[in-house]
Amino acid sequence: MTLEAGAGTEPPKERREPAPVSRGFITLYVLALLGTYLAVMTPLLVSLAVHLEQIDEARKETNLGLVIGVGTFVNIVAGPVIGRLSDLTTGRWGRRRPWIVAGMPIMVGGMLVIAGAGNAGMVLAGYAIGQVGISCIMTGLLAMLPDQVPEAQRGKVSGFAGFTAQIAGVIGFQAANALDGSPYLMFGVPALLCCVLVLVAVLVLPDPVPEAASAKARRSGFDLREILLGFVFDPRRHPDMGWTWMGRFLMQFSLMFLSTYQLYFLTDHLDYELDEVTGLLALTGGVGLVMTSGGAVLSGLLSDRLGRRKAFVYAAGTLFAAGFLLVATAPSFLQVFLGSQLILLGAGVFGAVDLAIVTDVIPDRDTQAARYMSIFGIASALPQSAAPVVAPLILALGGGENYPLLFTVAAAIAITAGLTVRPIKGVR
Repeated sequence: MTLEAGAGTEPPKERREPAPVSRGFITLYVLALLGTYLAVMTPLLVSLAVHLEQIDEARKETNLGLVIGVGTFVNIVAGPVIGRLSDLTTGRWGRRRPWIVAGMPIMVGGMLVIAGAGNAGMVLAGYAIGQVGISCIMTGLLAMLPDQVPEAQRGKVSGFAGFTAQIAGVIGFQAANALDGSPYLMFGVPALLCCVLVLVAVLVLPDPVPEAASAKARRSGFDLREILLGFVFDPRRHPDMGWTWMGRFLMQFSLMFLSTYQLYFLTDHLDYELDEVTGLLALTGGVGLVMTSGGAVLSGLLSDRLGRRKAFVYAAGTLFAAGFLLVATAPSFLQVFLGSQLILLGAGVFGAVDLAIVTDVIPDRDTQAARYMSIFGIASALPQSAAPVVAPLILALGGGENYPLLFTVAAAIAITAGLTVRPIKGVR
């Protein structure tokens, strides 16, 4: 989040409201997001940790942090550029569809490089390539929400879409556990399933180009300044967007402490065997699927009906903090399980309303939706780079395994994240 030149009074927002979307639209859209998150979350939560431990057990923590950090930096750079280019694309195939389709072979290629890697450097290269492809897919899909879903349905659609990352994580644990005998299956199957689900959606769903977007593209063209603007916004002109961005960043930052290091927490701190841990995490995720799904769907529907979003973010921050404190003080897997369930419930509640808030506060929805959605994507992606860098510093305070302190810090961050919605004026 950086400053644009020429900050001043906030310009009027574009108020074009799309027509209501059908159940078929919602179903295909959510399935496409599920497939994409499956390709994202399976390596992030399980496959990379397992593969890197098999390659070099002594340097697994350092290599995992490096691979995720550098790969996510690629995603942070690629997302806004692709988003801005997508906003300026006005061909017969639409604005979002060409970039989504182009991302599929890039993503699959990156996953295959990881699977065939014999050292951490090749894993890093493959992950970076894969992130470019995923950025193309995710940027286009997320821009379709403000493009085509009206405000009255955003809580509902966001509720279904918001928990797809959690469901993907659960499925990813199960898939990685079943396919861990073959790196090509472990990395390739989620990527190919993503391509199938996304391709069906983009071939069936519409991709309209508003006249305002066509006019802006004719005026701007693909000049460098327009592309670079994809990285920046001025929180003084758009304070609601600034607070929303910060809340998402902090919530994801706290969550990354657990999702990145939970496997090592169980093996190194609680002394469980690796083979046992994958099964325990699959159990946690399976039960958590019910918690996340129920929290997301109910919160999304209620937020639309009540016309309120902030209360659900407060609740999510509280659930996150309580769960992290349980994990921090856990003497065994049982308490880790209970704390994880509270965190997964909070993730569902937050995911249900976060995306709705984002689409409510972005300006210039007709002409710059992908740009601003990509900037919010940085708030989701940046913690993936920052958490693996910060977490070892916290762990080092206790000789390298101070996990109770790590998760206590995560609880404090989650509470702070919940409070960031309080100054937002454009959302109740």
